[in-house]
This record gives sequence, structure tokens and C-alpha cells, in this order.
Amino acid sequence: MGYIGQQPAPKVVTSSDLADDVVTADKIGDTAISGFSALGAEPADTDELLISDAGTLKRMDYSYIKGGATHVLLQTQTVSSGVSEVDFTSNIDSTYKAYMIEIINMHVATDDQTFRMRFFQGGAVDTGGYDYAFQTVANNTSSTGHYQATNEDYIVMTYAQDNANDADLSGRIFLYNPADTTFNTNCLFNLVYQVDGDNCRMADGCGRIEQTVAVDGVRLYMSSGNIDSGIFKLYGVA
Repeated sequence: MGYIGQQPAPKVVTSSDLADDVVTADKIGDTAISGFSALGAEPADTDELLISDAGTLKRMDYSYIKGGATHVLLQTQTVSSGVSEVDFTSNIDSTYKAYMIEIINMHVATDDQTFRMRFFQGGAVDTGGYDYAFQTVANNTSSTGHYQATNEDYIVMTYAQDNANDADLSGRIFLYNPADTTFNTNCLFNLVYQVDGDNCRMADGCGRIEQTVAVDGVRLYMSSGNIDSGIFKLYGVA
């Protein structure tokens, strides 16, 4: 509309100037959202989102709608040069009833050795009272077998692991309710590795320590020689 004389000064539009529902989607710019900075990561628990609750806009913290992780990463150890053992001496406690160690591309220095595990109790490695049993299957029948022992100094999880340049071990170890002092601490493991130069073998087994003492750590090591490289991840299982 035209005006007579001096043009009025611009006036800021306030909420009282607009009737309810007068601004439609057609009047909202296409860049109203995309014009702002992208988050680029999972929102923090206190970040807020807008939702429509039966037609009423409300804000809500992200913590109310985020999914609950079943496996919570607690620690990662990456070995790039030879070590005699890989120890997890923290984060294993009463927080979770189960823990998982994931091993990716572990390469060893010495051929035809066994992969072993011991538990920490009260911050010290226990060297007795272990039982274990596992079976192996492979693409060559000579690498298939059953192995077991009682009251050993360690838990054995593989047999005759290869150290060829292209050979590695990967898999998972599960530890159950280690903080409990009523029952023995049990574990399960499922591992795949190379034997006899170029054969693939799987080891599937279990182990325990016959002591009702809380376990607060795990040591992984070879019967002889170093662990040259690998990625080791500790998870709490919800």
C-alpha cells in the first residue's frame, strides 16, 4: 500500500501481530534448517529436538530417544611393535555382568605356539587353578582336534598358531560376571587363525578359574615369543 509523506520506520513483527497458524510451510524458507551448521556427530544427551505432541510443538532432550548400546567400548589397545603380553587391568568390575574382548588381526612372532590367557585378582596375575577345553576344526583334517586340561597355570585357547607374514588371529572372548565371589569365573572363546602355512582353523572353547575370588583383569599372551601386532578391544555387555 502506498503512503503520503515520509515513509514510516520499519517495525519488528511480534507474536501478537500474527494470528495463530497464519505462517504456513509455504512461507518457511527452504534453507531455514540447512542454512545452519551441521552437527556432524551424535548429539549430546542434553541436545534438544523439536517434536509435535498432538499438534503442540515441544522440545525434548536427545537422551530420551537415543538407542541403548548393548556393547559399550571401554578400552582399545593397538599393538604395533612386539609385546610379551596384552593386559586389561582396568574397567573389569561389577559394572557389567559380562565383558567381551574382541581381537582383530593379531600377528605373532614365533611359529607353532599356543595363545593363552590368565586372570588378574586384586590387581595381581593368578598363575594357578585354571581348567579349559576347546575343539578345533580346519580346512585340512590334520588340524582338527580336541584339547583339555585341569588345574593348569593358564587357559590355552589355540594350538600351533602360524607366524607367516599373512597369518593372523581374530575373534572374541567372553568373560562372565567376573566380580562375583560366589561362583567360579567362566569364559567362552571363538577364534579363527592360520596353521600349517596356509590352513584356516577355528578354535571354539571354554575356560574357568576354580576360585571364588573377583576377577578384575585379563592377560593375553603366547606360550613363547611376542605378540607383534593387533587390535584389542574391551567391551561391557549390557
